Amino acid sequence: MDGARTMTRAHIEIDGHDFLLDPDRDLVEVMELIENAARSEPTFVDLSSGEELVSVLVSPGAKVVVTVAHESIATAEEEAPVAPFSDWEL
Repeated sequence: MDGARTMTRAHIEIDGHDFLLDPDRDLVEVMELIENAARSEPTFVDLSSGEELVSVLVSPGAKVVVTVAHESIATAEEEAPVAPFSDWEL
C-alpha cells in the first residue's frame, strides 16, 4: 500500500447513533451547534454526510461523542481486482 492517501472524516455519535459528517462541513461549527442545543430547550441540529441529511433532536441530557479518523482512500489500481493468469484469454 505504497503512497496510500488518507482522508480525515468526522463521526458524531449522539445517544449511541453514529453519523458521518460531510468532509466539507466545519467540525468546530457543528460542535458549537450541538453545545448550544444541549444548553437550551431540545433543538434540532442538521448533520450531513454529503449523501444524506439527518436532523437530530439534541437536548441537555444527550450523550455526544466526536471522533475524527484518518481513513485510507483506495486508488483505482487498488480497487480493481486482478484476475488470476488462468482467467486471462491468451
